[in-house]
Amino acid sequence: MKIAVMTDSTSYLPQPILEKYHIRTVPLSITLENGENYKENETIFADEFYTILANSETIPTTSQPAIGEMIRAYEAYRDEGYTDVIVVHLSSGISGAYQTAIQAADMVDGINVHPFDSKIACLPEGAFALRAIELIEAGKDVQEILVDLEDMRDKTGAYLVVDDLKNLHKSGRITGAQAWIGNLLKMKPVLTFDDGLIVPHEKVRTKKRALKMIEERALELVEQMENPTIMIIGGDHKAESRRVFDEMVERHPDKHIVFSEFGPVISSHLGLGGFGIGVTDRHIKYLKDEHNTK
Repeated sequence: MKIAVMTDSTSYLPQPILEKYHIRTVPLSITLENGENYKENETIFADEFYTILANSETIPTTSQPAIGEMIRAYEAYRDEGYTDVIVVHLSSGISGAYQTAIQAADMVDGINVHPFDSKIACLPEGAFALRAIELIEAGKDVQEILVDLEDMRDKTGAYLVVDDLKNLHKSGRITGAQAWIGNLLKMKPVLTFDDGLIVPHEKVRTKKRALKMIEERALELVEQMENPTIMIIGGDHKAESRRVFDEMVERHPDKHIVFSEFGPVISSHLGLGGFGIGVTDRHIKYLKDEHNTK
């Protein structure tokens, strides 16, 4: 048995890690208001996308990976001698990528494909792929790995702060927020994932209080965990994101805290000013300071 791990572009794993552990990624796509289409982290990247988003009158649309690209990735692993591939995708509650992965798996012979719904996105999604790599290196078989990932999924969470709900509402990526729309005044919405869906958690008067709240909520989850990793996820407000990260590292030197950023696809749904903290009850040893700090 030779097992590979694959994911999609919204896992936002550092390129050196993807290359070192031979993790293929299939890109989600973005279509801008002028009709131009780009593949995330292949033909458009976060910094240039933030500029486009700030000057756009409409919300860019996103689309899941093409089924043909998934099939070619599976076949490439097969041709390299892999017998199995574990494919980690962002939540099926906000994207059709996981369902497409299942469809593509039925169209490929000669390799066993195991799609996995992370029920989350961004680096917390990527953490599942890295956990699978760790277990492969420990000699675990596919079923042992999948059981571990399912347990990990039950012990993974995230909180988000956005400047407003406009993008999430128009893109249909938020559930149960109808009563909030148009009612926020200057308040900042705090969101969370619930069984793979982005749902409202609380409304806070200022961004500063919202950032403090999600840090507190994340740490409350961490206190229930045996060996956690905390993931700080920044957006276009880079100085603010790094400040929160640096302050958390300083206040909690005993915690495993790493830094990441939203890419174009998730930013298109969150809008500008997004920030998040994810936690999981696994020490993701492949996420180290040399990849995630200044």
